[in-house]
Amino acid sequence: MQRAYLIIPRYMVDHLDEALVLAETAEYEILRVWKTRYPRRIGRGLLYEVSTSARTDNIETIIFYGELQPSNIFMLMKEAGVRVLDRVMLILEIFAKHAGSKEARLQIEMAKIKHEIPLVREFLRRSKMGEYPGFLGPGRYAIDSYYRHLTRKLAKIKRELEALRSERASRLYSRRRSGMIHAAIVGYASAGKTTLFNTLTGESKPTGPEYFTTLHPKHKAVSIDGVKVIFVDTVGFIRDVPPEVIEAFYSTLEEVALSDIILYIVDVSESKKEIREKLEAGLNTLTRIGAVGIPLIIAANKIDLVPRGELEDKLAIVEEVLRSHTGEARVVPVSAMKGLGLRKLLTSVREIGVDGRSRARVASSI
Repeated sequence: MQRAYLIIPRYMVDHLDEALVLAETAEYEILRVWKTRYPRRIGRGLLYEVSTSARTDNIETIIFYGELQPSNIFMLMKEAGVRVLDRVMLILEIFAKHAGSKEARLQIEMAKIKHEIPLVREFLRRSKMGEYPGFLGPGRYAIDSYYRHLTRKLAKIKRELEALRSERASRLYSRRRSGMIHAAIVGYASAGKTTLFNTLTGESKPTGPEYFTTLHPKHKAVSIDGVKVIFVDTVGFIRDVPPEVIEAFYSTLEEVALSDIILYIVDVSESKKEIREKLEAGLNTLTRIGAVGIPLIIAANKIDLVPRGELEDKLAIVEEVLRSHTGEARVVPVSAMKGLGLRKLLTSVREIGVDGRSRARVASSI
């Protein structure tokens, strides 16, 4: 574990637990947390305080849980003498640890380069003024050379990704022509998506409290009363997903947008506030990736951890959020761990899938 500090803007303080979990997942030990009133920069007083403490505590990394301006990243690196990560960099580091396929690795590398280029431009600007953190290298020439290297590498990655995406599109088209129903399992990180996937399919994919254990889609076909359904396990949602992060798991999200059914997992063991915020964040993400008009089933997961009276209140919140976002959706209370409610969930998937395919055939014959 690397020793690190965490700086979080005050408007993100409600998400401090999420920030700490992400830092731990990326193998950082947070020794101290600072709060700043500025959403994208650090005031001079805080800059001095953090930099001084970092040298005393032998800190290796400073994490800013937000979108920090390149000029502020530069100043913090210069004053503290350590590397600085913002929220996007932190998430992409976690992605890199879990990336299994070549496409996932390339997508993450492309996202990192795109995010890094504005920072390199800032270093170039500063180097012309004779300012650059000495620990980063020999100066302007090296930075300029590195910038050209990044742009060439980005072009090469784009070409490789286009070829891989073309291959994947062909495989996806073949699976869809087979007549099987595609059900994409989505939801907030750590809601129990992979646990449900394993229970429904008999698989044993890794699960745990860590974020982003699933980056590349996992597929498994099962038969539900004679109807073949392919379940697809996908990456977990997070609040306020930055565009770079959306692009980094493009292959997973594309499968969601092309699915016949979206099976949205909601962790109802969490607080009412968390349930509302996370469901809204996930539904907004679905809209952003173009997954609209697809039949939606809400699997209200972990009901075994919730008292009956409290569960009814939480299900009412789910229904309320759905009415304001999508209108019609089916809500099925389940426990993926205990196997509760899964028969009703599978029946819902079969009924909605068969009905959708029937309507599609009628529409194509008109």
